[in-house]
Amino acid sequence: MSDGTRRPDSPAQQKLVWRRLGDILRPQANLSQLIVGLLCLLLGLSIAAQVRQGDDSLEGASQQELVRLLDESGRHASDLEVENAELDRTLEALRSGQEDDVAAQNAAEERLEDLEILAGTAPAEGRGVVVSIDDPNGELRASTLLGVIQELRNAGAEVIQIEDVRVIASSSVTTTPTGSLRVDGTEIEAPYEIRAIGDPSVMEPALRIPGGAADSVAGDGGTLAATADDGVRVEATVPLKDPEHSQVVK
Repeated sequence: MSDGTRRPDSPAQQKLVWRRLGDILRPQANLSQLIVGLLCLLLGLSIAAQVRQGDDSLEGASQQELVRLLDESGRHASDLEVENAELDRTLEALRSGQEDDVAAQNAAEERLEDLEILAGTAPAEGRGVVVSIDDPNGELRASTLLGVIQELRNAGAEVIQIEDVRVIASSSVTTTPTGSLRVDGTEIEAPYEIRAIGDPSVMEPALRIPGGAADSVAGDGGTLAATADDGVRVEATVPLKDPEHSQVVK
C-alpha cells in the first residue's frame, strides 16, 4: 500500500534530488548582506581593540607601578580633602566677618541716631516734662529763661525745645529792643512752653528747688508750672552746618 510519498527509482535520481535540495538550502548572499556583515565585523574588532587596550594599560604595569599609582591617587584625594577643609574655613570666616560687619554697622547707625538727637538735627520722643512759663507783665529776663534751660540740663535733660525752636549747646537767649525774648534769633511770646526729654522724676523737682528756676521766674513777675509726661515729642530741628575752620584728624 502506497503512503503517497514518491521515491527515486534509481541512485542517479537520488543524487539529483539531494543536489537540488542543497541548492535550495544554501544561503544566497547578496551585496546588502555582505555590507552588513562587514560592518558587524569591523565593529566587533573595534570593541575588542578598545577593551584590550584598557586591559593592557594595567596588565603591563608592574607591582611597583601599581603601588605608585595607588599612592598618587591617595595623595590626590588627601589634597582634595585639605583644600575642601580650607574652603570651609574660608567660608566660615566670611560668614563670621559678614555678621561682625552687620553688627558694627548696626552699632554705628544707632550711635549716629544718638548723635543726631544730641546735635538737634533729628526729632526725638521720650519721657520728660512740659514746662509752661507765664509772663503777664512781659518782664521775664533773658538770663532767667536761660537759667531755666540750664537747670533742665543739669537735671539730665537730653533734648529741649522752646516754642518752635530746638535748643542745642550753642543756643542763645537774647532780648529785643522792645523787651521781648528771642531764642537763636527767633522771637517767642508768652506763655512760653518748654519741652524737655529726660527723667521727669529728676527734672521736675530740680525746677522747684528753693532759690532755683521757679523762684527766679517768680522774681520776674512770672509763674512756672512743670508737668511730667511719658510721651514728650520734640519736632523742631536745626540744620547741620559744615565746619569752616576745623577738620577731622586721621
